[in-house]
Amino acid sequence: MAFDLLLAGGTVIDPSQSLHAVADVGVQDGRVAQVGANLDSANCPDVRQISGKYVCPGLIDLHGHWYEGNLYGIDPLLCLDHGVTTAVDAGSTGYANFPEFRRTTIDHCLADVFAFIHISFMGLHAPYAEELIDLRYARPQETAEVIARHPDRAIGVKLRVGSMTANHGMAALDAALAAANAAAVPLMVHISGGADERAILRRLRPGDILTHCFHGRGNGMIAETVVPEVSQARQRGVFFDVGHGCGSFSWDSARRAFEHHFYPDTISTDLHRYSVCDPLCVTLPQVMSKMLCIGMSLEDAVRKTTAIPARVLHREREIGTLASGARADILVFDVETGDFPFTDTHLAVRRGSRRIVPTLVIKRGQVHLPGSAKIHLRDLYDSDMEVFRAIR
Repeated sequence: MAFDLLLAGGTVIDPSQSLHAVADVGVQDGRVAQVGANLDSANCPDVRQISGKYVCPGLIDLHGHWYEGNLYGIDPLLCLDHGVTTAVDAGSTGYANFPEFRRTTIDHCLADVFAFIHISFMGLHAPYAEELIDLRYARPQETAEVIARHPDRAIGVKLRVGSMTANHGMAALDAALAAANAAAVPLMVHISGGADERAILRRLRPGDILTHCFHGRGNGMIAETVVPEVSQARQRGVFFDVGHGCGSFSWDSARRAFEHHFYPDTISTDLHRYSVCDPLCVTLPQVMSKMLCIGMSLEDAVRKTTAIPARVLHREREIGTLASGARADILVFDVETGDFPFTDTHLAVRRGSRRIVPTLVIKRGQVHLPGSAKIHLRDLYDSDMEVFRAIR
């Protein structure tokens, strides 16, 4: 077998196959052809010697905002700079504007983009005009219909509960669950200050996702101990997601959770216009590095950005794995050692000794260099400063 691309001599971490060993990865026709020691490089036009580096499946970011038709969205092409080969939009659009999002962005992006459809008809609006202050914007029937019309890309329902739902958070949850049940898809629920987390957890179904699990703005899940609803939800099959963002990750909340042996199932960025730049400059390798900083193993950090999100998306045979025949989405990275400052969304700093740095990204067998994506971020306005002042 002649490979199109051979990655030779790296340390392969593929939790989907319980693989952590020095090995070669051979790629042919955009698919993983073989993983093993000393693969034959004869007639391979592109052999990359990567001894000393790590290799894993392309990262999956389960929570970002990629629709540039609102104030939050950024170009998903940026994902490839960070080793993310599959990006999931977490409710930037609702049923009214998802088809346009698909037509203008999803169908043309080099990275694969899937989407949770917001229960609010237009998705996220702006941080000063929240999407469900008026509950009439919640449209279960139409949300389910647009998911049914786009089953290959629309993969779930999204709801934010907190200030954006005023005093009708549970009624909004009822609407979102109705849409998710009608479409037979998962529900992702954002929690923030003002959310009744315990009541929400009692309502979530197997396969649903609770995001911002370490937000640190009045967390109701983790006090002196982890509340019973957390373990009960996990036992039912609810997934807990980091969703870092610009206001949803606290060192204190994460540390207390880890002390009680409560760990996230998935690690995600909540990358958007307000978290992509200073003072946070969020990337998925950076958030993974923060998990290393508070005691997570490298293999677990990879698992929670590859195999587990692939399972959440019900696409574990295609992505999040280096199994033979899977899509050749691959990340090559270094783990640098030193003394590195890491900042949470409350601007508290914690220092770590390791950080993950992408060096090569392969998407469907094609090689991309981190930093090569050319994107334009929208201009900022005076109203955007409200968000940055809230961070500080």
